[in-house]
Amino acid sequence: MKPTFLAYALPLALLGAAPAHADVDYQLRITDAAQHLAEVRATFPAASGNKLEVQMPNWRTGRYQVLNLANGVRLFKAFDAKGQALPVAKSDKGTWTVDTKPGDTVTVQYELYANLLAERTRHIDDTHAYLDASGVFVYAAPFRNEPVKVRLDVPQGWQSRSGMDAGACGHCFVAPNYDVLIDSPIETGVHEFYTDAVDGRTIELAIWGRGNHDGKQMMADLKKIVAEGAKLYGGSYPFKRYLFIVHATDNAGGATEHVNSTVIQKPRWTFASRKGYLDFLKVSAHEFFHTWNVKAYRPKEMVPYDYQNENYNRLLWIAEGHTSYFDEMIVLRAGLQKRDEFMEEYAKQIDDYLHQPGRFQQSAADASFDEWIAVGGERARNASVNIYSKGQLLALMMDIELRRQTKGAKGLEDMHRILYEKHSVAQGGYDVPAVLAALRQVSGQDWSGWWSQYVDGTAEIPFDKLLGQVGLQRLVDVPKDQEQKDEWWAGWTVREGSDPAVVTVVERDSPAWKAGVVSGDVLVAVNGLRVSAKDLSDKMSLSKAGPFKLHLFRRDELRELQVAPVLQAKGKLKLKALDKADEPQKALNASWLGMAWPKEEPKKP
Repeated sequence: MKPTFLAYALPLALLGAAPAHADVDYQLRITDAAQHLAEVRATFPAASGNKLEVQMPNWRTGRYQVLNLANGVRLFKAFDAKGQALPVAKSDKGTWTVDTKPGDTVTVQYELYANLLAERTRHIDDTHAYLDASGVFVYAAPFRNEPVKVRLDVPQGWQSRSGMDAGACGHCFVAPNYDVLIDSPIETGVHEFYTDAVDGRTIELAIWGRGNHDGKQMMADLKKIVAEGAKLYGGSYPFKRYLFIVHATDNAGGATEHVNSTVIQKPRWTFASRKGYLDFLKVSAHEFFHTWNVKAYRPKEMVPYDYQNENYNRLLWIAEGHTSYFDEMIVLRAGLQKRDEFMEEYAKQIDDYLHQPGRFQQSAADASFDEWIAVGGERARNASVNIYSKGQLLALMMDIELRRQTKGAKGLEDMHRILYEKHSVAQGGYDVPAVLAALRQVSGQDWSGWWSQYVDGTAEIPFDKLLGQVGLQRLVDVPKDQEQKDEWWAGWTVREGSDPAVVTVVERDSPAWKAGVVSGDVLVAVNGLRVSAKDLSDKMSLSKAGPFKLHLFRRDELRELQVAPVLQAKGKLKLKALDKADEPQKALNASWLGMAWPKEEPKKP
């Protein structure tokens, strides 16, 4: 049976047999936007042999997890250059084998269901389409390095944007190969659009969705992020044009980096508040820094990407964690974040980390390797570390130590600049010896012992010593007008708003853990007083000494336990300047943050 070809396509009989190195041609027609449906065609050049294996990737770059990206494909068919049907057999969840005719082109066609907005792979509705090639366009390994053309047939009035170069029509794009296509998502539809320039580079912003954002202000601030990010690499940019795609939406949040663009998803009514907007800026800086760290250079095990299998390596804590470190730095140095906001964020990061018993269970290197099977929730906190947060805090440690070793002359960005210059994707990427060599080149010191302790091992990060070198200290800030100076800590976390209080996490080796409290327990009373999530702490504070009598339900059965909580200062952990910071500490602080030590306020008479 002959196919029903897309309306805009030339009859294949007129195209004839493609030369051995012709382009791979992709065409997508939105057939029912409201129902998230499209029809996709991919034409591959002539190949030798009588079979062609066509595949949908099993994961997308930027998310280290195997996904079922082929689950949106139906009605898969194949045709020769004359439009005659070719036999197709599906061999696994995302692979189709086509019986071909030697020297003839092959076209595959399929229906695509695109309703995975939160996965940032594919989404089509009546206002837009977001198309990440990893979940949209199949590929054939023999033609992965061939030039690519993409053509879209979309509703009238839509506009199409991508980090790819424009093609021969308003909805056409071209890429040098499939790797660039898969790393250059397309946003087509109705959206706000802004364009400007930084250091001769074109910077674009496309915003889909209504919300309380200010597009002009966003563009102005993104320009500052772009300029500050490039300073870390001596003003060297790996692109000529960069596109920020922003989805102001519902029920989706997160972001993904790409080689020439990024997509950032944020709830539509969360842009206006200071906290919400600062979060947007940090995420933007994070994804933009990835343009170098991951896209321009990355662990050698991921060069080139293997789209069908896990890309195991032990350095994701640098790829992701260091990026988290520099997103804070970029926003601070760009003048978009105040010093106090920066310090508050790091105080929270350190406090949260110190309540993760998993830091003694798993190293940063092991967490990187196991990211493909990482879990969340209570198990993650008690038995694992996160490559983002652990990598960020190791980056903090590395940056301050490098500056100490070089008397403030160099820092962590110098290590990254070396990796960018000597271990780019084109050069095969980097490995552990390359990172250690870069650290030695920057500092003149051997870092292998440090690596053994803190990267391959689980040694505690010496925060007090580390912060002291830059004139800071950790302390719990207890407001002077606060009546209650202390509070009881049991080591549990309860679901916000739950009544009775439902336990979601019990910290390993905490008083609650030792008493036998487990996740899912429903706390109904402490020392005979009914409790909810809202008043649990207040009810506990009524008792001046432990242990406490705890009543809870588990599997609908009432239980009584004895818990011996710990009394601690009630307040937030903060990072404050040392009372008597000396000049070397102040100088190192200025080198680290890229700004002068704050002037002391004159004492009141």
